[in-house]
Amino acid sequence: MRISILVPVLAFVALTQQATPPAFEAASLKVAHQASGVPGTTLRDGGCRLSNPGMVNCINASLRQLLEQAYNVKSYQIEGPSWLDSDGYNVMARVPQGVPASQVPVMFQALLAERFQVNLHRETRTLPAYELNIAKDGPKLKEVDPGEVAAYRATHEAARAGREAPTSVPATGGRGRGASTTAGARPMAMGTMAVRVSQGGGRTDHFKMSMPDFANFLSNQLSRPVVDQTALTGVYDIELTYLADESDPLQMQLRQAMAAAGAIGRADSTSPTTDADASSPIPTLFQALQQTLGLKLNSKKAPVEILVIESANRVPTQN
Repeated sequence: MRISILVPVLAFVALTQQATPPAFEAASLKVAHQASGVPGTTLRDGGCRLSNPGMVNCINASLRQLLEQAYNVKSYQIEGPSWLDSDGYNVMARVPQGVPASQVPVMFQALLAERFQVNLHRETRTLPAYELNIAKDGPKLKEVDPGEVAAYRATHEAARAGREAPTSVPATGGRGRGASTTAGARPMAMGTMAVRVSQGGGRTDHFKMSMPDFANFLSNQLSRPVVDQTALTGVYDIELTYLADESDPLQMQLRQAMAAAGAIGRADSTSPTTDADASSPIPTLFQALQQTLGLKLNSKKAPVEILVIESANRVPTQN
């Protein structure tokens, strides 16, 4: 009898231990006290940098941005109090050795629930969306050298697994069809993004992406779901200049920096500009997609999961 009772108890204890979710080894979460933009500094809005697989690092990130990272959702998928976007927080959290990257969101969710007392539920709603398709005249895309793509993916996977990067794959693909051809500029590295803004409201984005990743980028820009329907399977060197929205964070920071420097309202040949001719009208994002890349966006409706924040503390619990 003792054995028949003891075994289920041990099994229950083992099951309970296995079900315990992992937690950050150490975590610091504080209200940010960051000065406003200063002329001459890099234009950058707050957010999270997850380049180091062993560390979560967020600087001056809003609670909305923290929730985006924790639940892997877009800004438009979060509904809650107005202050979700107004306050900034600094987060530094160390991932325990051996814990896979797939567990980081679960640990992040637990951290926000503990420090902010976040209480939420999920809903599915039908919302306006877009399909990314190839335009009538066909795509106008520069494909990245497959060797460069393979090198980046191998290095990225090695970093996630804590291994040294393999040396059998060349570091770059050279100046093949995937290399940037901008005069005087270095080729764009995989995994990076360059952004330039102009006084006239133009924004130029340069990166190397697959079409699903590009659709994800467009979704962020348009605050709507964007579904890739191009059937293009490569990685492409994309440089796109378009008229930025008035609420674009980089444009807002540029205007703040120019106002602080007394530059609003006067021409300045040293101010950030795009490569486009200043006398030419800046195309909208929709126009630029078709004219520059041979792609187009078609409107549709799609079911979208929404996180509804029922309650949360504006000031997080101290460490």
